Amino acid sequence: MEGLTTMANTQSPDTGIIGIFRHLDTVCTAIEKVRDRPDFAGHEVFSPTSYHEIEHASGFGASPVRAFTLIGALTGTCTGFGLALACDWDWPIVVGGKTAGIASLPAYVVLGFEFTILLGAISTVLGMLVMGRIPNPKRRVLDVRTTDDRFAIFLPGAQLSSPQAQFLRDCGAEEVRNT
Repeated sequence: MEGLTTMANTQSPDTGIIGIFRHLDTVCTAIEKVRDRPDFAGHEVFSPTSYHEIEHASGFGASPVRAFTLIGALTGTCTGFGLALACDWDWPIVVGGKTAGIASLPAYVVLGFEFTILLGAISTVLGMLVMGRIPNPKRRVLDVRTTDDRFAIFLPGAQLSSPQAQFLRDCGAEEVRNT
């Protein structure tokens, strides 16, 4: 999981220091300590899977993906009803020997609902890809252990001899090294 990726004052997004943490509560405490410090601007957090505790400690608000979902769902509703209305314009629905016109609107609900779900789901997936910056072929795995059982905080542009490295050690990092 990546977080807080404002890459301010860095030469390269892949150079810096990384602190490896063994336990979730330790990394959450460290995240809470570093998130508001200006010398930790641009830090990223990596974990083997998504944890609500990390999101809470990072101070993330509501997900922006929900805006993608809402726009997609509203577009789907309008598309579904619009398609049904356009088809009714060309091929009127005959009820009781006469055209129903706008009175046949309840029949359009099924098509409107289906398009709402379809475009809402597609836009949600696209929103997750866009907001997660996936795929990102330039990004490399900074420490393979973060894909298994460890957590990491990455500080771009920091050096191993910097106060930030000592601060990560003081927060409980089992290892701090250059990347």
